[in-house]
Amino acid sequence: MADHLGPQIGTSADNYFQSDRDVAIQQSRAAKSRNNSGDPIKCTSKVLCMLLLTTADVYAYVGESGFLARKINLATGKTVKTFKGHTGPVTCIGIWFYDGNEYLITGSWDKTLRKWDVKTKETVNTFSAHTDFVKSMTIARNEPILYSGSSDKKIRSWNLVTGKELREFQGHTRGIEDLCLDESEQYLYSASSDRHVRKWNANTGDCLQVFDGHLTSVYCLRLIDEEMWTASADKTVKRWDLVTGKPDTSLDHPDFVKCLVVVEPYVITGGRDEDIRIFDIASGKLVKKIEGHFDEVSCMAVHGTTLYTGSLDCTVRKWSIAAKDLQPSNKAKVAKPVKTKPTTPTMTAEEEKELEELLASDDE
Repeated sequence: MADHLGPQIGTSADNYFQSDRDVAIQQSRAAKSRNNSGDPIKCTSKVLCMLLLTTADVYAYVGESGFLARKINLATGKTVKTFKGHTGPVTCIGIWFYDGNEYLITGSWDKTLRKWDVKTKETVNTFSAHTDFVKSMTIARNEPILYSGSSDKKIRSWNLVTGKELREFQGHTRGIEDLCLDESEQYLYSASSDRHVRKWNANTGDCLQVFDGHLTSVYCLRLIDEEMWTASADKTVKRWDLVTGKPDTSLDHPDFVKCLVVVEPYVITGGRDEDIRIFDIASGKLVKKIEGHFDEVSCMAVHGTTLYTGSLDCTVRKWSIAAKDLQPSNKAKVAKPVKTKPTTPTMTAEEEKELEELLASDDE
């Protein structure tokens, strides 16, 4: 009889109100959690964002769902500094050097950004103007300017020396998922859960161009020369020609794509299905799939021939992307463009699920 009832509710005390699929996912993750692939560095809560700092040693600044950020020595795996003060998950992170000092910039779901003195671990400035979760940031290299994006649909710019708000950018109809400045720093690009990417005059706040091609939320964007790469909940990664404003490549995935890096001749992606994929840009072929994380891959960065990835499984892991370790997969295939008619999506349920997952107990 059970075969005719569709998804079933788990019968054990630990699995009430969970479908068979949910239970299967939990069991799979429990089994995968015992692996040591990628030399995992364990954190105390879900890893949401990461930035590498390369000096004599390589460090990672990591933002976590447990309301904190930490600085990790990636050679030893040891946390050397912890930054506590936010009252929500730390979702974006940046480093700013000024007058001989190193500052950590963090954005949080508590609606604020903080500037920390790395030496003292004290908050120097708190940037408070957003009215909803802060989810993204980027920092200018040539001027003391911070740009932040929020679920309140707005982008704001700030003077990093004084803490004063400079400008408000309006145009998106949903939250801002990622931000990036071009090489000249004259133009700011923003990715949103309204499925669009926008190009702005960074100095005036004027919207100059709208990139329309994804079907739903755009989580990540990267600028490389005259190209833009984007990752989306529509299960694709796209490459855009910045001159024409049109995508010329679309790489299919089995689930939401949350992060990417471009390391010529490859584009590397991670997402909700827990796997890392390495594609050859010229051919569109999948060169390698890396398995090891047992929850969503939320962030990634590259130093030399080493890829570092952060995950909701509460770990940071490292992987070799040296040529000798990237032999073509037998399952490699050419990615095909998505041919779905554009729709006006409703992502409210997804956003609610995201909030539920991030605020869930890290002991699950």
